[in-house]
Amino acid sequence: MDCCRLFRGDDSCGIAGISHTFVRESVTLKSSFHIAALLWLAAFIGATIATAAHDSQPARGDGIFTPTISPVASIDKTGRPMTVEVTQPEPSFSNVMVAGKPTGDSYIINFPNSSAGGACMYTGTGRYLIESTGVLTFQILAECGKLKRGYSYMICRLDEELHCSEAPWWFFKDSTFVVTNQGLVINGSTVRSWHDASEAPQQLQAIAAKIKLANDRSRNDPHVLHSRRISCRTFHPSTKSYDIHDFATTCAVKSMCNGVPNIDSLRDGDPIDWNSPVGSYIKQQNKISDISGSVCWIRTQ
Repeated sequence: MDCCRLFRGDDSCGIAGISHTFVRESVTLKSSFHIAALLWLAAFIGATIATAAHDSQPARGDGIFTPTISPVASIDKTGRPMTVEVTQPEPSFSNVMVAGKPTGDSYIINFPNSSAGGACMYTGTGRYLIESTGVLTFQILAECGKLKRGYSYMICRLDEELHCSEAPWWFFKDSTFVVTNQGLVINGSTVRSWHDASEAPQQLQAIAAKIKLANDRSRNDPHVLHSRRISCRTFHPSTKSYDIHDFATTCAVKSMCNGVPNIDSLRDGDPIDWNSPVGSYIKQQNKISDISGSVCWIRTQ
């Protein structure tokens, strides 16, 4: 059975790295009251500052090979579950998460008679958080003068049980992540505790409910044919792109699915062991000889 190539992302689709651009974010303020109000917003709720039309912005990353960049509030009011800041970095970022190392960009807010911010420097710390969309994220932290920025990478999209519904993305593809009320368990042993242990269970419950609501809408859609499939990603980091391949595990004509291994015991989202019968089947069908850049998992459509 031939695989079906569903998607290819590349730089032509807008995936880009962090540009080494001096970024200036400007506002025109009419009174000291407005200045104070704006600084309060930037510091406590991460408000987006309006920019003049001629100002440049950092290239927006894809969150996979290059980070998405956003302001970081001193006190987060979003209700997102997030861990305490960690100084032991993810292995893929050991060369980046060095305190005092320049990020290559700047974050500056210009006022009529002064400015805030400056060139951004990594703090040497990062944290894990769950976005309101249900995406488990790793965020590297930086300071730009007295302002803060986060450089975020997607780990995986969670299901309503807060379990990864897909194999982790590029920088995390060799790790496992489990969300618990106590924290995020990485590779079955390392626990990153939640920043606010008392509120975390309620925050997690709210995220799970939101994911379930979205999933229920899809499950109840009469126009969607539901089935379990094998999905695979092959990453091409040199071009910041990846391919996705899908394999059917059930067929209307049963003879067309001869040779497909049984996947009943596999949980959606868990990476497939390349040495298992399912892994051997995928390598044969997809003609994969080098598995270092590929990950596969089971998903329910």
